[in-house]
Amino acid sequence: MQVFPIKIAKRSVGFDLFRTIVDSEFDFQEDDIIVMSSKFVSVSEGSLIDLKNVKPTKRAKSLASKFKMDEKIAQIALKESDYIVSGIPGFLLTINDGMIAPNAGIDKSNSPPGKIILYPEDSFKSAKRLRKKFLENLGISVGIVISDSRLMPTRIGCTGIAVGVSGFEPVEDERGKKDLYGKKLMVTFKATADSLATSGVLLMGESNESTPIVVVRGAKVHKTNRILSMKDMTVKPKIDIYLRNMNRGLI
Repeated sequence: MQVFPIKIAKRSVGFDLFRTIVDSEFDFQEDDIIVMSSKFVSVSEGSLIDLKNVKPTKRAKSLASKFKMDEKIAQIALKESDYIVSGIPGFLLTINDGMIAPNAGIDKSNSPPGKIILYPEDSFKSAKRLRKKFLENLGISVGIVISDSRLMPTRIGCTGIAVGVSGFEPVEDERGKKDLYGKKLMVTFKATADSLATSGVLLMGESNESTPIVVVRGAKVHKTNRILSMKDMTVKPKIDIYLRNMNRGLI
């Protein structure tokens, strides 16, 4: 498997995502997996919030006081999440569309001054739309991963997570296969899209690398044309191994 980083100069809000990618002059090939930063996609779609327009509610102010955080960030996190699991100083631990994240996955890094970049409105539709343009304009079938960086429980540092996928199965069921000693796997699934997102995030970096696109070539994936959603990649909190015994939405 080969992994190629693509540097892109900083873009203004509302740029043409497909044209910007192909103008990089990278030689895209059939079956490439294109991993893109969710912030890069969001800026192309104009998915930003101007902080001066955010009006914190009473609940946001209460949570901000309790967890020592900016009231406007608390308000955005509330608006962008389905419910709150808990909080620590500076952060609310939220769940949105099946994904757990601090402050609903928003932060100020690599955002224009005074603005917050949200996730794309529908990352799976964005991925499908981009994949279709590659097929129509370049005549090649590629896979698309829209990625974000994420902290893992008990670990230091960020890894990758897929927030949008198109063109291949994001999760592979390994149940029924046998291990090296002939024992049958009973509960194992392979997080293919998240693994590819992590490969991308490794090269994208977290600061000023200007590498919002990474191309993965030679990855073994199960191609699909079916419409994907976050339901293909998540489990409900009540059966999640980390969350099942936590009181959710009670703070």
